[in-house]
Amino acid sequence: MLERKSAMDHHLLAIINRTTDFIEEHLLEELNLDIISGHVNMSKFHLLRIWKGATSTGLMEYVRRRRIAQSLADLLNERNTIEFISSKYSFGCERTYSRIFREEYGVSPAKWRRNPSPLNILDRFNSDFMSRAGEGIIFFRSITVLPAFSIAGIEYAVDVEDNRKNGTANRLGVDFFYNSRPRIINPVLQDIYIGFTTVPADFQGYTFYQPAIQVNPNSIIPPEMNTKHIKPHKYGVFTYMGPHRPEEISSATLKGIWELIFTTWMPTVQFNLKDRFSFERIDYSKCNKHYCECDLYYPISML
Repeated sequence: MLERKSAMDHHLLAIINRTTDFIEEHLLEELNLDIISGHVNMSKFHLLRIWKGATSTGLMEYVRRRRIAQSLADLLNERNTIEFISSKYSFGCERTYSRIFREEYGVSPAKWRRNPSPLNILDRFNSDFMSRAGEGIIFFRSITVLPAFSIAGIEYAVDVEDNRKNGTANRLGVDFFYNSRPRIINPVLQDIYIGFTTVPADFQGYTFYQPAIQVNPNSIIPPEMNTKHIKPHKYGVFTYMGPHRPEEISSATLKGIWELIFTTWMPTVQFNLKDRFSFERIDYSKCNKHYCECDLYYPISML
């Protein structure tokens, strides 16, 4: 209980947990964005952004899929008609329930009732797998395969200890995004920042950091910038969410991120790599002065 209370004291975790609890307690009642956002005392827009960032699922999509998952127990009870189940879980009519059920599981509820088989369901969201990182939270997102891509920016040698104490890479990234990025013409996505870190084979206390954006052969790149081509890899992807601008990522935030990735996750993974690198990806169109979302990619193997 003490650990749960501690988590609830954290702003973003408190929002996520209150939202989850309210939805689960009221699945059989009317639920919409106004009702849910009013309960957690937050604007619909801000709540949608936080929820999607944490769960990769739209808020009302989560409600719909949780209702479908909960309805399976009723569906196994032959005394419950599909029409009754549709009404109980607020799907309106049997046709709507059957359509959504088929979209979720690839089979009609009537056919599944006649021949039940294992189904992968969306279970209640569990924020216990999230860790604190400064004012924000960090959590494992997925294992992802990315095809080859190219980036352009200015590469710097960054002292590791200086970066820990002074946020050197963050400062260089902010300067690039606002001052150098606009000079790249026809980038792939101009609002997505990529901070690319390379660890030298003969590591001596510094890494190379390249603030960059993604480019392609149609992009026009200033001559003083470096272009880097990254081959296809399989990555472990983590997401950081914080109640602040991307520019305000602190040393406490970085410490929390590194502890989860380097101390908890990496020892459990078998890596097969020639080069040591990682990168962060920030979509500025998702961020504002009160919200930051950053995905961190750590390669596992080259494809």
